[in-house]
Amino acid sequence: MTTAVRHFMPATARRLIPNRWDLIAFPLILGFLLMATTGIRETWAPITALQTAPISLEPGNLPEYALRTTLRMLAAMAASLAFTLVYGTLAAKSRRAGLLLVPILDILQSVPVLGYISFTVTFFLALFPGRVLGAEFAAIFAIFTSQAWNMTFSFYQSLRTVPRDLQEVSVNLRLTAWQKFWKLEVPYAMPGMIWNMMMSMSGGWFFVVASEAITVGDKTVMLPGVGSYLALAIQHKDLAAVGWVILTMSVVILIYDQFLFRPLVAWADKFRLEDTASQNAPESWVLNLIQRTRFIQQLLKPFGKLLKTAARLRLNISLPKGLHSEAHTPGVARHRRAVVGAGGTDRRRRRQQAGSLHRHRSGRLGSAEGVRPGPGHAGACQPADRHRLADLGAAGRADRPASGAGREGPAAGAVSGRFPGQPVVPCVRDRHRPLQAEP
Repeated sequence: MTTAVRHFMPATARRLIPNRWDLIAFPLILGFLLMATTGIRETWAPITALQTAPISLEPGNLPEYALRTTLRMLAAMAASLAFTLVYGTLAAKSRRAGLLLVPILDILQSVPVLGYISFTVTFFLALFPGRVLGAEFAAIFAIFTSQAWNMTFSFYQSLRTVPRDLQEVSVNLRLTAWQKFWKLEVPYAMPGMIWNMMMSMSGGWFFVVASEAITVGDKTVMLPGVGSYLALAIQHKDLAAVGWVILTMSVVILIYDQFLFRPLVAWADKFRLEDTASQNAPESWVLNLIQRTRFIQQLLKPFGKLLKTAARLRLNISLPKGLHSEAHTPGVARHRRAVVGAGGTDRRRRRQQAGSLHRHRSGRLGSAEGVRPGPGHAGACQPADRHRLADLGAAGRADRPASGAGREGPAAGAVSGRFPGQPVVPCVRDRHRPLQAEP
């Protein structure tokens, strides 16, 4: 485009002109979308299509099988992420729920994957009768059970270890529970959760064979995928086919590491809480490529604004009354009560206590007229007490005989801390010592 045309073009239209980075990123994104659409469309086929097109050991079919397996694992990862956010938050926010949910989660992760397949396959096949989608859901659920528990424990532990100073900042900013969850807790847990997602994705490969080669009664449903290919190769004792499977798995792991997890790790590094800056910050060429694009950035802006608006909504979402209890961070709860009490509740309570103490002190002073403090009793009253009880002290001195006659030293009848000529005022600051009557 010439410089003259670009000079008269509005800035809004100029942002929509693709640059050289768009020309590189757009074909990659379009290719991934087309492959995902092809794999999803095949899940709606009738289940009889699995018998008409059985699994073949031809190496040329491995790219399609790898695509189907990867889509199942990504779908299970999305379900595991949703389960983690709900289950982990409920267990961390409510002490009562945590006492029940954490042991249940520990029991669920100890159950083998084959134990879940035995009673879930029939349910999913009956949910979508005559469709491949039922078997697909059964395979996704089996992979889900190998990913969800690790991610949930990581998120639960992150919520329990949020620094207290950050929680106090959220209280002072008056963030709602919804805003605090998306602005503080999820970003704080993001680096650890992404690393656990990588571990869970890698652990899912161990259960691919069991999830894609499903046996129901006397029938075996083999979904197109790397697991079914490997099961058939083992059945035929074809070592060459096993070698092709290992090579395919290595390529798939490298692809989704570079295009999915490496960009997520580099993006989540800004949420890491450290005292010093990291010397070797993670980088991703895919993330740098997307950030340098112009047209793709404009396409992604509406989605970013939608997510920001949803995170800023002032939704007062709280736990049910039966599950509501103090959080696992009692210091923050005490700080929250102190902030609320500073608004008036604690002030009124302190004024009532001060009034009760004043009435109690005045009553005891009224009944103690004509007495003086006993041995070891506290000395003179405070100046405020002297002003309030001046009349009472004067009356007591008029009726009381002079004391301390013949003594050497200061003026007779002087009390420690009293100025000369000041009347002796009874003081009841020490409640635990009895008052002695004058002789």
